Amino acid sequence: MKENHDFRWAGIAGVGSLVVAIIGRLVLGNLPRITDTPMTIAAYLAQYRSQVLMAALLFAIATVLFLWFGVGLSHAFRRADETSDLPALVMAGYILVSAIGFMGISVFAGMTYAVSVHRPLLLIAAGPYTALVVVGAITGVAVAATFAVTGWAIMRGHVLPMWMGWCAMVVAAVRLLAAFAVGSTGGVLAPDSPVIAIIAGVLTALWVLAASWLLIREQLEIPAGGARPAMGGPAMGGT
Repeated sequence: MKENHDFRWAGIAGVGSLVVAIIGRLVLGNLPRITDTPMTIAAYLAQYRSQVLMAALLFAIATVLFLWFGVGLSHAFRRADETSDLPALVMAGYILVSAIGFMGISVFAGMTYAVSVHRPLLLIAAGPYTALVVVGAITGVAVAATFAVTGWAIMRGHVLPMWMGWCAMVVAAVRLLAAFAVGSTGGVLAPDSPVIAIIAGVLTALWVLAASWLLIREQLEIPAGGARPAMGGPAMGGT
């Protein structure tokens, strides 16, 4: 990790995950709401099968890049504090979120393919579609836990600026609150509400982008306790 700039590549992977995920979301177009009629949901899956499958592939790639970013970040924490269990928890969090996301994406693609090829299944397509939306909302708990542990690791090891730790905690809180939207069946607090999706998604993306930029620049803070620097470049100023 000293000479080959692996931390920089982890930062590039973080940016890449955001870019690929945004492209995937644009490919999906206007997704039906879970409050729409079963016919509306079925018509979307039948008409946009190719787009859904392409978007699923893009999201799968984005998930792998996101995991790469998370592993690089956890290794930076480990380099800064080899006695703490927090780096292992950070890595476990990113693995958990990536595994859930990868399975959800795969199931969504498989379900879309199945109901579009076997047309009688379109009559019940709204059921699994709604279930996957709810699963995605509940996954916010895992995302919240991952960002909370990440924020805690930043505050303990000072690998990133302290404000990044507090921002990670804010993202964790918003993600946790968004997960409770599963109790609503409509309105602005529904699991697939654009308001919830935009706020939680934008905050998460901005944090990942900021962390990725710091990794790319190789300017992580050096702890004062004699631990080895996490980066070969110059340290950032104190926070």
